[in-house]
Amino acid sequence: MNYSSIFSSIPSIPNSILPTWVLALVMAVVALLLIFEGRKVVKVLAFLIVGLIGLSIGGALGGQYLSSLGQAGTILGALIGFFAGGLIGLFLVAFGIGLIVGYGAYLLTLDIISNSTAAIVVGVIFFIIGLVLYNKILTFVTAVAGAFLLYDALVLFGLGSVLSLVLALIVFIIGIWRDFSKRRHAPPSQ
Repeated sequence: MNYSSIFSSIPSIPNSILPTWVLALVMAVVALLLIFEGRKVVKVLAFLIVGLIGLSIGGALGGQYLSSLGQAGTILGALIGFFAGGLIGLFLVAFGIGLIVGYGAYLLTLDIISNSTAAIVVGVIFFIIGLVLYNKILTFVTAVAGAFLLYDALVLFGLGSVLSLVLALIVFIIGIWRDFSKRRHAPPSQ
């Protein structure tokens, strides 16, 4: 079956809705946010998304168990649920990164030495390392994602693939350097 003829008849969604330069501009702005402030963006999104889930659960529970307070019970439950959910969201980001690092180390160790016990031990050790270094890992991963997006945006602007790649790499390196040097020169937290 010839799939190219099927897909060539489908109009491109971005081109049919937005001019290419608008899409490229939006992509470039998101890319720069990911490269320079990606860690904060992910944390804010995790806090808000899980916080909103907590808000709905807290509001329902507050309305049920704090019904003696009337509407104030629902509002109080929703506020508590939002902040509790937001904090859980922040924990889930760190836990998720630790889990990905630990599981990756487990699989790699299992492939290399074929010993389940050793692979589990290595996986647990790298899970802990992932938890400890999750801020640095998150900074790196979001900067990489931003660099790929910036490359695509620059190609859409018509800069060519080689120049787009060089510029995306330069901005990626500047973003990583800025973030790590900013944290290195920050005063120690109390």
